[in-house]
Amino acid sequence: MHNDFTLFTRKVPSGKTVVYYYAYDDEGRRLGPWTTGEANKTAARNYCNKLNREGRLLPGPKEMPTFAEYCTGFWDWENSPYLKERKKRRKLTQSYADKNQRVVEYTLLPYFGKMRVDKITADEIEKWFDHMIKEGYKHTTINGYYGTLKTMLVWAAKKKLIPGDPLAAFERLMNDRKDLKIITVDEFKDLFVTDWRKVWGNDVLRCTANKLAALTGMRMCEVLGLRGEFVFDKNLFLCGQFDGYGYRETKTKIKHHIPLAAELVRDLRKLIKVNGEGFLFSLDGGIKPVTPKHIGNGLRKAFKNIGLTDDEISDRGLNFHAWRHFCNTELQKAGLTVKKVQAVTGHKSERMTEWYTHFDPSEFGEVPKIQAKLLKPKTKKEPSAQTDKSVLTLVERPENKKAS
Repeated sequence: MHNDFTLFTRKVPSGKTVVYYYAYDDEGRRLGPWTTGEANKTAARNYCNKLNREGRLLPGPKEMPTFAEYCTGFWDWENSPYLKERKKRRKLTQSYADKNQRVVEYTLLPYFGKMRVDKITADEIEKWFDHMIKEGYKHTTINGYYGTLKTMLVWAAKKKLIPGDPLAAFERLMNDRKDLKIITVDEFKDLFVTDWRKVWGNDVLRCTANKLAALTGMRMCEVLGLRGEFVFDKNLFLCGQFDGYGYRETKTKIKHHIPLAAELVRDLRKLIKVNGEGFLFSLDGGIKPVTPKHIGNGLRKAFKNIGLTDDEISDRGLNFHAWRHFCNTELQKAGLTVKKVQAVTGHKSERMTEWYTHFDPSEFGEVPKIQAKLLKPKTKKEPSAQTDKSVLTLVERPENKKAS
């Protein structure tokens, strides 16, 4: 048994607080939500009781909610009926919900907000596609936004708010993603082997963060989440990431060991001398990692220092994530099977995750050898010995003196 309706309060994009309600059909299914237009629950309850007496609590065709009304609370991490149902079947992250909420607020609501949900048809989506293309958006970007919209409309059809999925036979736009021209081995050596101090301005933190990503395929958040306590003599233990939600489990939800070349372990040990068992890529003694922007800006400057122009960097998509492509490519070129590469980098779908769980990447002795080969100079001539001032560089920064 339940009440005829359920009230809840939400803030609309304008910042105003409005009370919405759910109602139930003859089979006990919860439908909605719909706005009462009221700012407090007493007035909203009176409004709903009046609708109920008049037999209008469940909206007819003329009272179908607008897309803006339907969106209210849809991606609410704690209370969304859609997310509650999905959480029963797969692991979701709050970042997934928040990302879709941003798509709704900044992309979908400005176009569809005043449109009734049942009027968002395939023809209307096609018009929206044309509008977005005219605005200069790439097909791949539009397809991503469309995915959010389709998810919401499929749910509306499942809950009988609309007659059926209006996009069942609708096709996405053609993929217009550019072919990537990944970082070359020579560029890698120019960045990290030939004269890294000059390229990186003797900044061991930024240099090591990027070198680690290049040789392991670790994501930005995984690199930032690496703590000194998880670095060992021959490998590191990847068990967390640090992003806008703090320190939490990795994207794939899998913990695994990644083998490391001796030189890479030495680089990480230098950071451990400064930050201990805390976050290695930190400027406050390991309490909190630096920002992704801090690492990314250093990489862009380093690319320019080896002769790449801003246009080349942008056209080739040479950002931190490009190291993931580089690592996957070099490991496979060196003879590792796809299964082993994915077990090292964690780059797998849910089906692949199940398929590869019996692999222990720490047993892949080939990986450190491949890393070490990449770290060799371009020529046989040994580089001149230099005083290792990397640790001193970290400690002497103004922002580190206090932490010391």
